[in-house]
Amino acid sequence: MTHQRTVIGMRLRLTLAAILLFAVSSTLPAQNRCGGGLNLTVECSGISIGNSARVNGLRINWRDRDLDLINGLNLTLWAPKDEPGGTINGLAFGLAPAADRMHGVSLGLAAVVPGRYSAGLTFGLLAVVSEGSMYGVNLGGLALVSEREMSGMNVGGLALVSEGSISGANVGGLALVSQGSIAGMNVGGLAIVSEGDVIGISGSLLAIISQGATRGLTLGGLAIISEGDITGINGSLLAVVSEGDTHGLTVGGLATVSEGDLTGISGSLLAVVAEGAAHGITVGGLATVAGSDMSGINVGGLATVAEGAARGISVGGLALVAERGLDGINVGGLAVVSEGPVDGFSASLGAVHTERRLRGGAVGGYKVEADVLEGLAAAIVRTKTWHLQGVGIGIYNQVEGRQEGLTIGIYNRARRLNGIQLGLLNYAGNNPPGRRWFPIVNWHFD
Repeated sequence: MTHQRTVIGMRLRLTLAAILLFAVSSTLPAQNRCGGGLNLTVECSGISIGNSARVNGLRINWRDRDLDLINGLNLTLWAPKDEPGGTINGLAFGLAPAADRMHGVSLGLAAVVPGRYSAGLTFGLLAVVSEGSMYGVNLGGLALVSEREMSGMNVGGLALVSEGSISGANVGGLALVSQGSIAGMNVGGLAIVSEGDVIGISGSLLAIISQGATRGLTLGGLAIISEGDITGINGSLLAVVSEGDTHGLTVGGLATVSEGDLTGISGSLLAVVAEGAAHGITVGGLATVAGSDMSGINVGGLATVAEGAARGISVGGLALVAERGLDGINVGGLAVVSEGPVDGFSASLGAVHTERRLRGGAVGGYKVEADVLEGLAAAIVRTKTWHLQGVGIGIYNQVEGRQEGLTIGIYNRARRLNGIQLGLLNYAGNNPPGRRWFPIVNWHFD
């Protein structure tokens, strides 16, 4: 019985030795085809230990170089000395896994270093640094850096930096910086800076700065600055500044400034300034200023100023000034002034003044003055015009040319009268000598 067990044991040992010999001998051609290292593989499929170039299965290596194609699990214990090249499909894990192309899950205890691109889930405990693009979910504990575009969910604990565009959900703990455009949901703890457009939902505690356009919902803690257009909902505690047009709802805590047109709802505690036109609802705590026309509701706490025409409801706490005309409801605390025609209803505690026609109704605490008055003009002190068509009311109603209608005051004066004057003293230059000066009532009808 003992002898029989001994024979069986020898046979088992011989069988195992033969299997091991066959396995080792079968790996020798594979090692040549699959590169260096110990390859327990069949046709490069199986387990590889060392710097194999091609493996399907499990590959374990100290430091990668000259990769070709790895499909499966690639475990690299140390960072590569040079660019390893090649492609990894599957799971890449180690201190700093790297390859030219990385597909799947890439996890680095320190960093992940893709070459041309990475696609899938890429996580570096300290950083992910790519000379190419990143696609998918890209997470860098401290930083996420790419020399080309990023797309997907991109998070850098301190900074997210790309020399290309960034799109998707993008978060930089301190800063989000791109030499291209930034699109999607964009969060920079202190700043978002783009040399292209910023598009989507964007927020930062300090500033959002774009060398292109800014579109979407944009919130900059202190400032939003764009060298292009700003469109959408835009808010900042200090200033919103655009070198292009501004459209939508725009609120700058201290100032809203556009070098182009300003359209929509715009507000600021100090000033709203457009070098172009302003259209919509515009409210500046101290001033609302447009380099061209205004239309809609325009309010300046101290002044509302348009270098063009103002149409709609225009209010200046102290002054309302429009160089090319006013049309609508025009209110200035101390003055309503225009070099162009004024139409609608105008009111001021001081003066309503235009060098051209005033049509509609005008009330001035001090005076109403126009080249032509058509409608109703009422002032506590004086109304003055060259041509009156309508009603003038004031202590002194001065018509330098022709009056057609009615004046009511203490002293009424018209060079040519075609109507009625009611006052303590009235003068009509075209009446007969005995009735040019007349108390209480004077009249003349052509």
